[in-house]
Amino acid sequence: MSQAQYNLTTKTDYLHRKMFLDPAGPVTIQRFEEVKYKKIADFDATAQGFFWRPEEVSLTKDAGDFKEASDAVRHIFTSNLLRQTALDSLQGRAPTQVFTPVCSIPELEALMYNWGFFETNIHSKSYSHIIRNIYNVPKEVFNTIHDTSEIVDMASSVGKHYDTLHRLNCRKELNDNGYAVSEKEHIKAIWMALHASYALEAFRFMVSFATSLAMVENKIFIGNGNIISLILQDELLHKAWTAYIINQVVKEDPRFAEAKIECEQEVYALYMDVIREEKAWADYLFKKGPVIGLNANILKEFVDYTAVGALKEIGIKYQSQAPKSTPIPWFNKHSDTSKKQTALQENESTNYVIGVMSEKLDYDALPAI
Repeated sequence: MSQAQYNLTTKTDYLHRKMFLDPAGPVTIQRFEEVKYKKIADFDATAQGFFWRPEEVSLTKDAGDFKEASDAVRHIFTSNLLRQTALDSLQGRAPTQVFTPVCSIPELEALMYNWGFFETNIHSKSYSHIIRNIYNVPKEVFNTIHDTSEIVDMASSVGKHYDTLHRLNCRKELNDNGYAVSEKEHIKAIWMALHASYALEAFRFMVSFATSLAMVENKIFIGNGNIISLILQDELLHKAWTAYIINQVVKEDPRFAEAKIECEQEVYALYMDVIREEKAWADYLFKKGPVIGLNANILKEFVDYTAVGALKEIGIKYQSQAPKSTPIPWFNKHSDTSKKQTALQENESTNYVIGVMSEKLDYDALPAI
């Protein structure tokens, strides 16, 4: 029989539960006087402190910049906005629709709702705010998303893992009608969906942001850059907590430790597909020409450089050549969250956002895949 999501008669002992698919069932009473995972609760609290609204940022100058921009710059700017809209459309739904049904502890469930809120109600609405203020007919710009195969195909390579988990969640809910779901299959689907999320947060968003911020380095689209900088702050936090969840769940749950071994090749292939698509996206972005300080080759090197660090965070060794230092040094000043102010004008230090992941890994000892 499926376990009721809204049955509050079941007593809870969340301090002894697993993160996902605990035999005791889903979260019922949302109680936070004690939590099993303080880091997850801290991530959630930090995200709430980052709250901001895109309408606070003026885009008047950006509209003028767009009118005066070259065809190459317009293509890069518009393509990036559409792609970022598509990515956040995926990531806005995934935490609440595919992860919350399998969460077994309240602090993790709360984090997922917060995650979905930021992606949809702040990030996606930010891109709409930008497009609405820069383009004469915004809906015509949005309508081109579905006609751009480079965006649609890229979304599908990650979205398919969310779809798989969503289908299994639905089947589990219908278990009493004969739709049996193997727990092992379900755990594997959660594992792959977590890596799909990490691929979005650690790779796809970072590459898009680097291109958007290149415009700021050229003293154009400053308003857009300010919004992207705030979104980058959020996504670095999302990247950190996704890595923490991936690393932590393997350490404490034998079911996920087994899935890690059995899905090793599939996980690595997921990341290699994403990296290949990011490099193809670089070619698409710059097909009409470069911007000062950035071109397709530099962006491809940035993909490799980013891959080394991002994969290292989750215990995977990147098997391709990569630069030893960043090919886009100015990106660091935008991604250093310790130097940012939140939209609430608080000077709260956020240094731990980047370094909170897990115990230090011996990178050289990581096995080749």
